[in-house]
Amino acid sequence: MKKKPLIGVMPQYNAVEKRIYIAEHYMNGIFEGGGLPVMLPFVKSKNDIKALVKKFDGFLFTGGQDINPSLYGQPLYDCSDEISPKRDELELNLFKAILKENKPVLGICRGMQLINVALGGTLKQDILGAKEVGMTLQHLQKTPYDTPVHEVSIKKDTLIHKILGKEKILVNSAHHQGIERLGKGLLSIATSVDELIEAIEIKGLDFGIAVQWHPEQLLKTDPNARKLFVAFVNASKK
Repeated sequence: MKKKPLIGVMPQYNAVEKRIYIAEHYMNGIFEGGGLPVMLPFVKSKNDIKALVKKFDGFLFTGGQDINPSLYGQPLYDCSDEISPKRDELELNLFKAILKENKPVLGICRGMQLINVALGGTLKQDILGAKEVGMTLQHLQKTPYDTPVHEVSIKKDTLIHKILGKEKILVNSAHHQGIERLGKGLLSIATSVDELIEAIEIKGLDFGIAVQWHPEQLLKTDPNARKLFVAFVNASKK
């Protein structure tokens, strides 16, 4: 019997209750892909970070709080939501160590934004309140998250295009921030009609994809979501 890849899942954090947790859908995505998900602990030492990176076969960067804008050279504007310095520290340190070991990475929502900031990129702190006049998409959807609400265009000859085999797909959307300046070593591989970056590829990794939408919420309604998790877990087997 072949051993299932062990996938480290970035923990979510409730600062008020001092509670570490993970939303079930993220774990289900790894299970659906054929992997074994494990929620990671909050560690700080370089030795512990290195030990985690060595132990796990792949890493899932999850959604959640906003990233502290001081990490990309901006003040904290009123339009930003809750930040979590505890998560920022763990995820930035882990991502840098993962790059050195070339372990597979899948980022979702905040996860994509964190990766962009880790590589020197910046974020738009509020894509909802700073819209230009004209038709714009609903990026913070009001319908249940298992329902796609807008289309994204996928660039040819990219990793996600090879996985899905499509140039256009429908996605859900639950975010109020987005990539402004792309980080070094990242490739924009999918965009929405209002020109927001919806997916990136990490050129320094054999498998490194991050998306702005939430495929873990679409597992029961969209085959593309399962394909993405399967590809990630398969890459983690190597």
